[in-house]
Amino acid sequence: MPKLLAALSLAAGIGLVCSQSAGAFPGNAAGVNNAATATSQLQHAQYSERPTRHGIVKCYRLLLVGPYQCHYYPRPS
Repeated sequence: MPKLLAALSLAAGIGLVCSQSAGAFPGNAAGVNNAATATSQLQHAQYSERPTRHGIVKCYRLLLVGPYQCHYYPRPS
C-alpha cells in the first residue's frame, strides 16, 4: 500500500509539472530585448570575509552549494 501511494504521488507530481504551459512568451522584439536584459546570466557569488592577525581571508562560493574558495590578502605595511 505505501509503495502504491508513493507511485501515485510521483505520477501526479510528474503530470502536474508536465502540464504547465509556457505562458510567459514575449510577442515582439522589444519584449525579447527587455526579457534578455532583465534576466542576466551573471549571478552574485556568495561571499564571506574575516579578519586575521596579519591580513584578511575572503571566501567565495559560486554556486548555492559547494565548497568555498578562500584567498588570503596580507595587510599593507
